[in-house]
Amino acid sequence: MFESEKEERNVMNRPPRRKDEGLFTRRILALSLLQGLVVLAVVLFVYVYALDRGVDEAGARTLTFTTIVIANLSLILTNRSWSENIMTTLRTPNRAMVLVFAGTIGSLLLVLLVPALRDLFRFGPVPLLDLVLCAVAGAASVAWFEGYKYRRLRKAGPG
Repeated sequence: MFESEKEERNVMNRPPRRKDEGLFTRRILALSLLQGLVVLAVVLFVYVYALDRGVDEAGARTLTFTTIVIANLSLILTNRSWSENIMTTLRTPNRAMVLVFAGTIGSLLLVLLVPALRDLFRFGPVPLLDLVLCAVAGAASVAWFEGYKYRRLRKAGPG
């Protein structure tokens, strides 16, 4: 449930929220919206860049879908904790997350590599290097949030 003992102590020492207080603060909503907009911008960039390079529509669809999947997995990782960095949270066991990641990546690989499934999604074969670039773009689309957390935690000081 909690990613670290420190996070659990911080939550447990806070008074409960007021009944009339919303579940999400404006800051959380704004940051979540910003995360989504940055991912959208990166995905659109990948799509336009692929078409500009002469990739056919099926290939561009494949690259775009791959970027969306990796970006969403990256969002899961970065949002596991807003008070710890990704490296810290990765050291915290989470069986459900491992199963979700294995299932998602396994399904993605099946859709990309099995011709019948690829045809079902109207994807096209793409070079491995392009898929690696999609993975990098998807991960990079949320990397800024790690910098935000780092800066925010440094500003807050030791606690």
